[in-house]
Amino acid sequence: MAMIGPFPRRALARIVLLALVIAVLLGLAGTSIPTAGSSGTGLNDQGQYVIDPDTNGPMPGSQFLIPLSQPAADGETYGDLIAARRAAGLGEPRLIIVDLFATWCPPCQQETPTLRSLDRAYREEGLLIIGISVQELRETVRGYAERYEIEYPILLDVDGALFRAALAGGLPTKILLDAEGRVLQVLPRPFTPEDGPGLIAPLLRAP
Repeated sequence: MAMIGPFPRRALARIVLLALVIAVLLGLAGTSIPTAGSSGTGLNDQGQYVIDPDTNGPMPGSQFLIPLSQPAADGETYGDLIAARRAAGLGEPRLIIVDLFATWCPPCQQETPTLRSLDRAYREEGLLIIGISVQELRETVRGYAERYEIEYPILLDVDGALFRAALAGGLPTKILLDAEGRVLQVLPRPFTPEDGPGLIAPLLRAP
């Protein structure tokens, strides 16, 4: 399975060369997820760690659906999380933010406190943040969630299938969805505190 990271900077050239050789030998170049160093672009001007500069996420208006069987970091599934939310009387979310990230990714680490604050500030208005950890082990993600005191659910994309389905070009990538799973916006960058009043609140309070 092709891995996205982490990659020390000094090892990028060797990793890229090795990845290309393996891809040619195995004939997987067309199906594997690009490695973090394969694009050679690093951070873009919006602070995203670029993996594939030629992909920009799903089109607005299309649907991005997460399988109910998708495993969660806490040992349950996405379906279990939805059922628990309904049982708690929280109702259907008005806005869903899917956060594709990795624990090794520096901009993902830097924005996690902001995501945590946005979750706490807007969840009662109908915001649901769903973290999706790309190609990482459950133990790693659970430790990360505990360290950053994350309260929103985190799903595991161990094989990278959701990352590919999202047509994401890097980490972190945000996909903003309505209650029906339709794509409203795709943000190829980390969140900032200003996104609360400037982006999230207007979407939550729109008629």
